[in-house]
Amino acid sequence: MRGRYYDGISLRNRRPTNMDSLLVKERTIAGEWICLAVVCDGVGSLESGALAASQAVQQLGAWLNGLEDISRAGLNLRQAVLRINEQIIDQARNLGIRTATTLSALLLTGGRYYIVHAGDSRIYSWGEEGLRQLTRDDITQEGKLSECIGRSSRPSLFYSEGESEKRIFLLCSDGLYKRMEPDYLSRQLERADRGEFRKAMEHLVEYVVDRGEPDNISVAIVKSRG
Repeated sequence: MRGRYYDGISLRNRRPTNMDSLLVKERTIAGEWICLAVVCDGVGSLESGALAASQAVQQLGAWLNGLEDISRAGLNLRQAVLRINEQIIDQARNLGIRTATTLSALLLTGGRYYIVHAGDSRIYSWGEEGLRQLTRDDITQEGKLSECIGRSSRPSLFYSEGESEKRIFLLCSDGLYKRMEPDYLSRQLERADRGEFRKAMEHLVEYVVDRGEPDNISVAIVKSRG
């Protein structure tokens, strides 16, 4: 993958439709490399869950296209997600539908990572410290989503940032991790660190499908350029 630092896969698997949406995109702004990766999983209990997922991804792609200043990139990303949340709520009200989605967004630039997150999709990192889950799972004791995008005008977004150098990042919907062993995930991220992004993702998807996972599966791998 010479010259590339990311890849992604999203598949319907055994569901009638794919309610996941995936974005992995890079730009150069004022000479600085910036990469945005997003995984959204439409809430399956809602008849129009996929709409929120696709709208969030499309609008975040447009946000990156229009970004001109990376000095407050992480906080700007958080504000963009809050605006998108309001837009999805307004659109659903106008259409008379119910829609919502998880959202896990990772922004890499200037040797740092920035995360904005709501729901039970996940972002992991792999490096010298081993495998780490960087996001929380917004799940109640009854197993229901406690936070998402498109439902509340004041979502409780998870925000985090840190050093990104010498790290591999993986974003995924719950279809990937529900039947995944951490040791196997670590081994495949080590493979990705050698540049075998596509093979690593294909092995991860095959692993959970072989273990009976029926859900939509989305996964993206991003490597820091540092």
